[in-house]
Amino acid sequence: MPLKLLKCDESIPEREKHVYIKEKGEDTTQFLPLSNIETIPGSLSERGCSYCGAKLVIGGVLKDTIQMIHGPIGCAYDTWHTKRYPSDNGHFQLKYVWSSDMKESHIVFGGEKQLKKSIIEAFKEFPDIKRMIVYTTCATALIGDDIRAVVKSAQKELGDVDIFCVECPGFAGVSQSKGHHVLNIAWINEKVGTLEPEITSPYTINVIGDYNIQGDTFVLEKYMEKMGVQIIAHFTGNGTYDSLRGMHRAQLNVTNCARSAGYIANELKKRYGIPRLDVDTWGFDYCKEALRKIGAFFGIEERAEAVIAEEVAKYQDKMDWYKERLKGKKVCIWTGGPRLWHWTKALEDDLGMQVVSMSSKFGHQEDFEKVIARGQEGTIYIDDGNELEFFEVLEMIRPDVVLTGPRVGALVKKLHLPYINGHGYHNGPYMGFEGAVNMARDLYNAIYSPLMNLAAIDVRDDETKKDTSKDENNESLKQKSEEITAYIQERTEEITTYIQERCLWQFHSRSWDREENINGVINKAIAIFNEEQVVNETLVDKLHYADAKILVLDLKTKFSWINKAQKAHITAVLELVRQKLLHIAITGSLNAELNHSLY
Repeated sequence: MPLKLLKCDESIPEREKHVYIKEKGEDTTQFLPLSNIETIPGSLSERGCSYCGAKLVIGGVLKDTIQMIHGPIGCAYDTWHTKRYPSDNGHFQLKYVWSSDMKESHIVFGGEKQLKKSIIEAFKEFPDIKRMIVYTTCATALIGDDIRAVVKSAQKELGDVDIFCVECPGFAGVSQSKGHHVLNIAWINEKVGTLEPEITSPYTINVIGDYNIQGDTFVLEKYMEKMGVQIIAHFTGNGTYDSLRGMHRAQLNVTNCARSAGYIANELKKRYGIPRLDVDTWGFDYCKEALRKIGAFFGIEERAEAVIAEEVAKYQDKMDWYKERLKGKKVCIWTGGPRLWHWTKALEDDLGMQVVSMSSKFGHQEDFEKVIARGQEGTIYIDDGNELEFFEVLEMIRPDVVLTGPRVGALVKKLHLPYINGHGYHNGPYMGFEGAVNMARDLYNAIYSPLMNLAAIDVRDDETKKDTSKDENNESLKQKSEEITAYIQERTEEITTYIQERCLWQFHSRSWDREENINGVINKAIAIFNEEQVVNETLVDKLHYADAKILVLDLKTKFSWINKAQKAHITAVLELVRQKLLHIAITGSLNAELNHSLY
């Protein structure tokens, strides 16, 4: 089928070249959507800026580096704490954000003095941190601040620090992809080869294009450790500034996200002769393939097979259980770029799902080649999709679930369709064998959530919109939904009453304490019921876990139905319990002391 002009795009017909529906026998030599070009005026893009691609996606992940944003405070805030990339040093990179905090006077008179002051203050505030990345933004690039001169002066004054400059303001390119490119190339030009790493294994790799979303990197590290393979550098999940300076000593570059980091993998091959192995580490069968390729490269196939056998034994039964229930379900993948082609076959082959639409925010022609090659007949492909296009496509295909980011996810939920966060995940990690099971679990919970059945019912008494041809189906759905609603309401009342009678953690003296305790304990309880790994990083986490653990044991003993109920139903009940407790203990409370500023 030729490229498709959607009805909503009739006023901007140029969009026809960005939408494609695959037909049998067609390939990318015949039709390939335009991509990685300027957004067409009139199309409300979902893209991020070039600075965001450098800082949020790549640089900001490093766990031992101050990220100094030279610009207005909004540029720092917008790229802080919006990605879930933990680290093994207490999540330093998630806790703090740094900015030169440009004001109007700095725009008029220049911000170089303000930047130097901010650099020195940041290092003094964190004396154990000796590495920094400084980013330009639109404002500071437009006024011409020379950040390299400032950095040179600051390094001379401080002596024992190393600072890297990323000159990529938001307007530098058509999307965040430009920021990926600028940081990749600048890093290999200026930093790679400036430090020699310690070699501890005869088998060494760089892991490129993995950003430790909800612990993805930790999964890969575990596999490599079991195989005896040393990871010299992670670009950049759980990575360090200095480890990336030693990337030139690896024997193999294992590349995951080729869009954001393929550039540095290519340059390492060209300059140092290090081969680039592109792998899929999302997906059960794909992960087997990736480990086997690494094993084959180093001649340690038996080690790879041992890891695979161990992981399959732990997770295959769970994957089979989810596949039986997800088979045939329709899914849209509307993410940034590479996950389209990483996920499409994983979902189809591992889980039997049907991928019906894919949209990329910043993918290049290369990405669409890959994803169209992996896609099935009838799949809709969109470059730089906008909200109206998403509305129209959803009406065309009516998927069972959508994998996308929170912004489009909010739109999807308004249409009473479940969505999974394809950027930061719902409950990751999603990489590796356990990650494939986590992803399947989240898809299952989203699709089969009883709340989605309730959301699908239009409670308005509007006879003019009633479809009489579907009366029987609607009545059946209504009856089923009423039964589910009654079931959940009854269980909610039981548990709420029980907690009200027995649990003191809901009755602390201030509203913020009550809210923290109620949310903390209920979150931990949901995790325990869902058999998820519970991470207790702080003393407060441990406290909530202790309360939740006892609560779960009590509920299982007190209410026999809990031991037979589906996890999704228990989660739905506890979410409603949370809302009732927050109302009873806080918003509906007549306690006049709850909001006093002092204890």
